Amino acid sequence: MTMTESPTLFVCHGDDKGPRFHPCRRVQEALRAAGIPYDKVVAAHGSPIPFLRKGSRDELREATGATKLPVLRLPDGTFIAHSRAILSWIGDQG
Repeated sequence: MTMTESPTLFVCHGDDKGPRFHPCRRVQEALRAAGIPYDKVVAAHGSPIPFLRKGSRDELREATGATKLPVLRLPDGTFIAHSRAILSWIGDQG
C-alpha cells in the first residue's frame, strides 16, 4: 500500500471484542491480516440495540455521511460504507 496516511475506521461500541461474525470485528481482523495500519474511532453510543443507544449518530452522519457501521475513511477523503465493501477494498490492496 502506498498511502502516506492511515485510513480511519469508524466502528461500533463492540469494537473488535464482539462475536466473530460482527462486521466491525471482521473488518478490523481483515485490516490487521492484510498489514494495513489504521486509526480507529468508536462511533456508537453504548448499546447494540438502537433504541437503547444514548444520543444519536448525528456526529457519525456528519463525519461520514452514513449512520451504519463500519465505515472506512481513506486518506484521500473517500468513504467506504458497509463491511462487504470495506472487505472488498482490503482484498484489492494485496
